[in-house]
Amino acid sequence: MGNSMVVDWHEQLQHQFIKDQCIEHDLLGPIEIYTYIPDDQVKIFSKTLQLSDQQYFIEKTKLNHPNLLRALFIEKCSNFCSRDQDRFRVYYDYPGNQTLETIMKNKQKAFLESVIWSIIFQVVDCAEYLQQQFKSIDNISLNTLYPQEKYLKIFEVNHLFNIISSYDQALLNSISILSPEQIDELERNVRFPQINHFKSDVYAFGIVLLCLTTKTDYKSFYNQLNQLNKNNIFQSLQSTRSNYSELLSGLIQKMLVDDPEQRQSWIDLKLFLEPYKILQEKDQPFYLNIKLCPTITPQVAVVQSPQKHQIVQQIPNQSSIISQTAQWSPNVINHNQNQQIQQSYQSNVIYASEVSPQRLIQSYNFQTTQSPLINYQANQLVQQSSEANHLNEPDYVQPSLPLRQQE
Repeated sequence: MGNSMVVDWHEQLQHQFIKDQCIEHDLLGPIEIYTYIPDDQVKIFSKTLQLSDQQYFIEKTKLNHPNLLRALFIEKCSNFCSRDQDRFRVYYDYPGNQTLETIMKNKQKAFLESVIWSIIFQVVDCAEYLQQQFKSIDNISLNTLYPQEKYLKIFEVNHLFNIISSYDQALLNSISILSPEQIDELERNVRFPQINHFKSDVYAFGIVLLCLTTKTDYKSFYNQLNQLNKNNIFQSLQSTRSNYSELLSGLIQKMLVDDPEQRQSWIDLKLFLEPYKILQEKDQPFYLNIKLCPTITPQVAVVQSPQKHQIVQQIPNQSSIISQTAQWSPNVINHNQNQQIQQSYQSNVIYASEVSPQRLIQSYNFQTTQSPLINYQANQLVQQSSEANHLNEPDYVQPSLPLRQQE
């Protein structure tokens, strides 16, 4: 149907759409739905509003991403007049009425890991696009993500429909998904927190992913004062690690780093995930081959600064993701090791043949420019190196990932 800025929507509505129904939508309130005649799976909606300025809507029409609901066009209602505000009808893509929250609540079995990765790739791609436009989502939650046949649709903060940010919801005494830095500002009753909103969104998405992997309501990760329940977060991370790949559990763990200075932005995440997205598009289950994320230790609350001058052995143009502790062996408990988690990243770390892949000491830096498939190839190198050193290291068995049946 083309871009909303060049399509004659009045003509489209008259000849290409048929008015379907009027409903009370859970998020949008009373709306009218129109169905596209050539394809009844395509729907748009309209809502009548009072606006003092059309510029906010015009700015929304400039956003163009397949995971965002398009602001299509606006028309003035001729039968209404007010001294302060005119009445307009706005038209948007229709998101449907089924959110990830309703799907999760109705779902009896666990989500397939491939489904979760599809959600990750789409949300990160969309959020990175918005970050490039200097815009944040500000309300990532299960009930603002709408799965559709081709794309997951994200309904970001939109004042036209009174869709307010998670932080504003918390100011109204509603439990919402907040980052640690937002909680600090909330406790001081700061109206407009001076924080990195992109990184707060990353933390919120980490909570959403933890909800999906454990089928847990997000409110279990917060108390009545909207403070984090870190014990529940830790237990859910362990559950995720038991039921999904180490790459997925490690990625979620990275999103949930307390210190925003150590947490990645959407731009960082997209750069890191791009090689895996290429593999997924080729139907390669990359997450089944990852052995690079360590066991989580309970000292999650303690964050140390990265070591600036740490020396690591490197091979050019190779990289891999590992996690947050200074030294570890997969699936082997070291009772003499009481070091706290270090939320740090280093780039281009790979393990030469004389270095055991089970003695991982660094973390991945998302500031990398490797070619697409390097990570996948690096994983294979790690596996080969592991076999060469199996006489000197404890046996490591890749966690089994039984296929889950989609309902």
